[in-house]
Amino acid sequence: MSGGAAPPAAAAPHSGTITLRAVVLTLLCACLGVSLIVAVRGDLAKQFERLRERKDTFALPPPRQTVVLSLGYRSALADLLFAHVLVESGLHLQERRRFETVAAYLRTINALDPKFATPYRYADTLITLQAGNPSLSDYRDARAILERGMHELPYDAELWLTAGQYLAYLAAPHIDSLVGPDEAKAWRMEGARRLARACELGGSDETLPYHCVSAASIFGKEGKREALIRFVERVLAVTDDPEVHQQALFALARATSKEQMEQIKKRGERLDQMRKSDLPFVPKDLYLLLTPPYHPESCLGSDYRGRADCATSFAELAAESEGDP
Repeated sequence: MSGGAAPPAAAAPHSGTITLRAVVLTLLCACLGVSLIVAVRGDLAKQFERLRERKDTFALPPPRQTVVLSLGYRSALADLLFAHVLVESGLHLQERRRFETVAAYLRTINALDPKFATPYRYADTLITLQAGNPSLSDYRDARAILERGMHELPYDAELWLTAGQYLAYLAAPHIDSLVGPDEAKAWRMEGARRLARACELGGSDETLPYHCVSAASIFGKEGKREALIRFVERVLAVTDDPEVHQQALFALARATSKEQMEQIKKRGERLDQMRKSDLPFVPKDLYLLLTPPYHPESCLGSDYRGRADCATSFAELAAESEGDP
C-alpha cells in the first residue's frame, strides 16, 4: 500500500465543559449587572426627578407661517397636532402641571383647518379644566377660540350649545371672582344668546330643549323680558315634548300677564291644529320651514295682501294674525 495510515483526529474538547463555563460566566455577568443597577439607581432616580420638565416650550412658528410650512397638507398637520395636544394634555394632568401652550396649539390648528370642529368643541375643557387654577387669560382664550368656531361653523348646533354652556355656566362664576359681577353678567347674557341660537338650529342632542328653558331663565333673571318671551315662544313652536312645554310655559308665566299667556297659548294651539289638519306626520320644527296651507284661487285680486289665509310664510301669517283674538 502506498502512503501511511491517516493520523488520528484531534480529540474535541468536552461539550459539557463549555456549556457549564458559559452558564457560570452568564450568571456572573447578570449578578454584576444587577449589583450595578442597585448601586446607581437611587442617584439616577434623584437626578431624573430634578431634571423633570417644569415649563412648556412652544416650538412652532406663528400660525400663518405654520400654514405655509405645511406644504399644502394642512388638514393632515392639523390632525397630527391635535393628537399631540390630546396626548400632552393627559401627560400634564398625570404630572399635575398646567399645559401652558395648549391655547397656542389650538390657534395653530384652527388656522390650519378652520372647519375642523372637534378642537373648537374641546377648547374650553383643554384650556380651563387643568391642574391648578386657570387665569383670566385662559378663560378669554377659550372664549376667543369658541367664537372663531361659531364664525367658521355657523350652523353647528353642538358647537353653539357648548359655547353657550361655557359662557353662561362654567366661565361666568370665575369671571365674577376674577373681574367682577358686571363682566360676569355680560358673559352670562352672551351665553344665553348662544344657547338661544343653538335652540334655533336644533340638533340630535335630546337635552337641548332643557338647555333652552335654562337660557330662558337667564333672560328672566337679567330682566330681559321681551327677549325671554320671544325665545320661549320659539321653543314652544319647535318642540313636541310635553315636559319641555310645561317648563317653558312656567318660565313664561313669570314674565307675562294672564292675557298675554292666553294669546300665546291660542297661537300655539292654532299652529298645532293647522299642522294636524295639513301634515300631521311632519314634526313642528320641519313644518315651520314649509308654507302655511292656502288655496291660490282664494287669493285672486289685488286686495289679497293682508289676508291671513293668503300668507306664504309663517312669519307673514303671524304678522297678519297679530290682531286676531
